[in-house]
Amino acid sequence: MTRKTIKVSNITCAQCAKTIESYFDELESIDAKVLVTSKKVIFNYDETFYDTLKIADHLRVIGYHPVLTSEAQEKAKKREQIDLIITIILTLPLLWTMFAHLGFKLYVPEILMNGWLQLAIATPILFYSGRHFFNQAYHQVKARNLGMDALVVMGTSAAYFFSIYQTIVYRDHFHMMPDLYFETTAVIITMVLLGNYFESRVKEKTSDALQSLVRLGAKEARLYKDGVTTLVPIDDIVPGDEIVVLANEKVPLDGLVIEGSSYIDESMLTGEPMPVSKNMNDKVVGSSMNIVNTIKIKVTAVGSDTILSKIIKTVEDTALIKPKAQRTADKIAALFVPIVVVISLLTFVLWLIFSESGNISSAFAPAVAVLVISCPCALGLATPTSISVGSGIAFKSGILYKGGEFFELANKIDAIAFDKTGTLTKGHPEVIEVIGDPVYMKYTASLESHSNHPIAKSIMDHYDGEFESVKDFSVLIGLGVKGSIDGKLVAVGSKKLMKSIDASNTFDDQAYVGKGYTIFYTSIDLEVKNMIVISDPIKPDAKQMIEILKSRGITPYMITGDQEETARYIANQLSIDHIYFDVLPHEKAEIIQIIREEKQVIAFVGDGINDAPALKMADVGFAVGSGSDIAIDTSDVTLMSTDLKLVIDAIDLSLATLRNIYLNFFWAFAYNVVMIPLAAFGYLNPSLAGIGMGFSSIMVVLNALSLKRFKFKTEAKGGTI
Repeated sequence: MTRKTIKVSNITCAQCAKTIESYFDELESIDAKVLVTSKKVIFNYDETFYDTLKIADHLRVIGYHPVLTSEAQEKAKKREQIDLIITIILTLPLLWTMFAHLGFKLYVPEILMNGWLQLAIATPILFYSGRHFFNQAYHQVKARNLGMDALVVMGTSAAYFFSIYQTIVYRDHFHMMPDLYFETTAVIITMVLLGNYFESRVKEKTSDALQSLVRLGAKEARLYKDGVTTLVPIDDIVPGDEIVVLANEKVPLDGLVIEGSSYIDESMLTGEPMPVSKNMNDKVVGSSMNIVNTIKIKVTAVGSDTILSKIIKTVEDTALIKPKAQRTADKIAALFVPIVVVISLLTFVLWLIFSESGNISSAFAPAVAVLVISCPCALGLATPTSISVGSGIAFKSGILYKGGEFFELANKIDAIAFDKTGTLTKGHPEVIEVIGDPVYMKYTASLESHSNHPIAKSIMDHYDGEFESVKDFSVLIGLGVKGSIDGKLVAVGSKKLMKSIDASNTFDDQAYVGKGYTIFYTSIDLEVKNMIVISDPIKPDAKQMIEILKSRGITPYMITGDQEETARYIANQLSIDHIYFDVLPHEKAEIIQIIREEKQVIAFVGDGINDAPALKMADVGFAVGSGSDIAIDTSDVTLMSTDLKLVIDAIDLSLATLRNIYLNFFWAFAYNVVMIPLAAFGYLNPSLAGIGMGFSSIMVVLNALSLKRFKFKTEAKGGTI
């Protein structure tokens, strides 16, 4: 079976996923799984029966637009914009007539009140602009999976065809015909298209996570063969080949060091900021960064066997495992559509049987009134209006929601797992304390100014004096650095380095052992002059945030690639009881799955590339805005600052938004419960139904705007919660 991922521009919700998956389930030798948030479909198929173009044709048959190239994506986006602009332009004159129909004293040109002109305007809106609603509604009905598309088709078609009937009956009256509802058809189509358009633009604010991961990989490698080094495409390398990696170059592929030694930045894999020393026979990972010396590597894995490829596959697969939250509107539509259709048919039959005239015309009006009165405008507006207002409030507070699904999950979160480095801690080493005569810091900082190690940067950030001239600088891999300043031999590094050069050491480091600190010493002419304590500090608001979560019955977890000693120390400082350490990226996703078996809904907060699988696997992924683009891309919520109180704020605002959505649905339903019986019994003609529908929609919008009064329970004061 061949695996292929195709981007589809007009996937908007879980209902689209069900429609696509149901369609391909009926075909032989192919299956489809939809990634709703990234608008992608993953196909597994027999390439003897299908290719990319055939699959794309099948998608078009059911009303979905495959995007096979970046140029096609831009064209699809432009076409979508043009369609929307044309729809709005055509809708405006019909919207003008609506105010006249509702009794407002507003001048309307007589020609606009002509039923035939309104028919001419409404027809392209319904059958061209709204064509994909009909396509998708057809396949929803076929799959017995009704959603908002079916509601839109039902309401707009009822208003459209009833208006045609009225236009024919009153063909001799060209103005102020109260029972024309062409504007209802136009407004519903336009509103839903507008909502889908804005939602698509929000999702496009982040780049494609999988493409970002792919771009991490090197495209070429320096192949060493028969004493000659040649730059070749990465695809030409096979396991067993030897490749050369220069300083400040990416390691192209996974392998073993067979010559040289260096420091490798593996933060893309582990999330830890400290480079790792690599010597003979040490493993290196493709896409990590060689930062000091040239090394030679024997390749052990290529293609899909590399660690980076496994991360990409894990991100993709966990997105499929992650439950797709079905929107409340779609859940309601699944029941509401058949109920309304049944009521309308019963109304038609009963009026046909029991009315005095007993003709089709007298039965048709109340039956259509039921469909018009139950028009999905209020239901369609209930969710997007609240989410739009809530998202606006969130954005101003530094929170970016990427989809409506989060609002329906936030009230169920009962566990939150945190990455350590860069999430609970600041993510970069800082000098905590310098023990010894401060005058010697100029030697320490001057020597470290020639290194690009994160420890060196932390020392230079701490030092604010002038640098001395350094000669004979060299890096001692895994130990430290050394050089000559003013004729003196200066070395900066670990205790192991001090022992190796027989430097006398009178500093006691026992108070810092087992607490996650890094200890460096400076020796001058083999005499240790200072001890520098370096750490990745815990964020000042982390402990209070953990306490708030616990008080709400939410269990905190810590998942980190760091070693056990450091992990336990940080967890104890924050009162986190559940800890996972020495964890690889794909293992983080597996741990999230294990926790999910015990908990109802789990969230994950992370910032690194190594967090991407876990962010996808979690029911809700929070990305800290200072983190990698890939972590942000794969998350459901982006916190646009490092302030951890935003986790609490995001949950609180989502709960308020969800309550607002439910109140909208209550109003929309209350309206339907009262109005549908009145329409069925003939007490409400379609004209009054239209007024009621408009009033219902206005109430939904006003209720959504009431969210602007929301106040966050946590307020940042002096950098704390």
